[in-house]
Amino acid sequence: MKTHLLLALVCLALGLPTIACDPNPSGTAVLPEPFPLSAHEPIRDVDLIFVVDTSLSMVPKQAQLRANFPRLVTRLQGIHGGLPNLHVGVITPDLGAAPFEIPGCSAEGEAGLFQKGAGGRCANPDHHYLVDVEPRGCHIEKLAVGDATTCVAHDCTQAHCERAAFDDGQPGSPEPAGLTLATDEGGCPRCRNYTGETLSEVFSCIADVGASGCGFEQPLEALHRALTTSAPHNAGFLRPHAYLAVVFITDEDDCSVENPDLFDPEGEFNSPLGPLTSFRCTEFGVTCDAPWTRVMPDGSMEYHDCVSRPSDDPLRLLHPVSRYVEQLSLLKNPQRVIAAAVAGPSDGTLMVSLDYGSQYPSLEPSCVAEDITAQPAVRLQEFVDAFHDQTPSWARTSLCQGDYTPSLEGLGHKLAAVVGTRCLASVPAGCMDPAAAFGHAPLTDLPRDVATLCAPDCTVELIDDGGVRTALSPCPPDRFDGHPPVVDPQLPVEACWHVTYNAACAVPCPGTSGADGTCHPHDNPWHYPSRGAELVVSRRASPAAGLRVSAVCSSYQLTETVCDDGLDNDADGRVDANDPDCP
Repeated sequence: MKTHLLLALVCLALGLPTIACDPNPSGTAVLPEPFPLSAHEPIRDVDLIFVVDTSLSMVPKQAQLRANFPRLVTRLQGIHGGLPNLHVGVITPDLGAAPFEIPGCSAEGEAGLFQKGAGGRCANPDHHYLVDVEPRGCHIEKLAVGDATTCVAHDCTQAHCERAAFDDGQPGSPEPAGLTLATDEGGCPRCRNYTGETLSEVFSCIADVGASGCGFEQPLEALHRALTTSAPHNAGFLRPHAYLAVVFITDEDDCSVENPDLFDPEGEFNSPLGPLTSFRCTEFGVTCDAPWTRVMPDGSMEYHDCVSRPSDDPLRLLHPVSRYVEQLSLLKNPQRVIAAAVAGPSDGTLMVSLDYGSQYPSLEPSCVAEDITAQPAVRLQEFVDAFHDQTPSWARTSLCQGDYTPSLEGLGHKLAAVVGTRCLASVPAGCMDPAAAFGHAPLTDLPRDVATLCAPDCTVELIDDGGVRTALSPCPPDRFDGHPPVVDPQLPVEACWHVTYNAACAVPCPGTSGADGTCHPHDNPWHYPSRGAELVVSRRASPAAGLRVSAVCSSYQLTETVCDDGLDNDADGRVDANDPDCP
């Protein structure tokens, strides 16, 4: 079917300039026949974990986190459609020091279990993590004006918050039993496991985890245990299709121990482990441009190019950071993981000085502000960076900054960019370079008149709870150039669709790609899944809950997988061996 005649017909049918498909001698790329592919369903579920250090020095920093948390809630409430379906849990990095007994470190610590404040003192929530989700199976009429979403009518009852309501086979995840129907500030129904308090008030209590934890903090291992334990405390928290956001709040680097000998209280200056101090975590968990030395005639020494010790390092006593990146990537699609750290900043340089009393090496803080200090978080920062193509500043907030609003608001903006986004599943025919079509830097080598065109061939339908389908037409071109806002009271039709550019749909490399070395975020990005093509349904009014969208678009594959057929299979202007996808 990949004949030149068919290609020409496809171009004509899609309204493409024939140069995009014409196999002329000038070397213009020849496109194959497009194939139908559905759009990705939007996701409104967010699982949010805060890993909060419980060492004595963290008291003012915990208070600052609790004071700033309402700013995150406000940003999440401003997402179109209102607050997403939230699970919020708090854990500590206290995992004890077993099998040794160390003052302040119990056997297993708090084991990665979700906390209800220090000593479990909080009355809310009913479970050990907070649940605040939209009811399932009822009709909700929403009105969105700017960042405010209100509900003008709904028919939800307590039955729509029962576990059975969430176990209906529709997209989404089951919720725990015991949720109660409530109404938020915008008149919208919610199913919650807390009563008598606001979301921010409940968080303020559960995040007040005290300051008597073990001084050997293991935040990465605590996160791993929180997500893999079978303990009832954490059951049902991690939903398979939800976004997972993790925020670390700590004034020391990660010390996730693999070899428990690190906790051996026996040791002195010249012994292999040295005295039992937190410098063991640095010495046996981080490597730099020079070997660690305990004798410093000048009283201090500066180390550069410091990174976590890799898995094959014979001196390593901590788990490699790669362990946690890889294991989390198996539990969750990495494109649905958002990580941030409010910790000591690190640029790969560590300053070590001699402790005044013991004359043993001690890691100097990387930031100091009034009564706040923090040591450089080399290992934590590596973990956070692994889940960002280019780590934004909000995901690397200095603990000494004092105000953590930028970090929490940055997280909120990131979630707002991805929650509810309906990316096309691949490159849409007729809109092969959405970035170029909407005024951004082109992502392909297509001719400009092709790259700047966005006229996709899609079949879009609305599906109600009863399965009744209603076909939608493309949005009229005389209304906002065919790209009206999601809610447009002056829309001449009840609903319509259009495709636009969204960077959240142009991830340079999907998390599991590149095993064969083809995808590289800078040298050969794929811009997964659709080079930025997002399907948008615009309406006169916000839709009722339960109304789903079905979309199938003529598409091209995202990468060049056939390298000897003379076709530009991924419609990027590069053919066969000229495409870096081909070996």
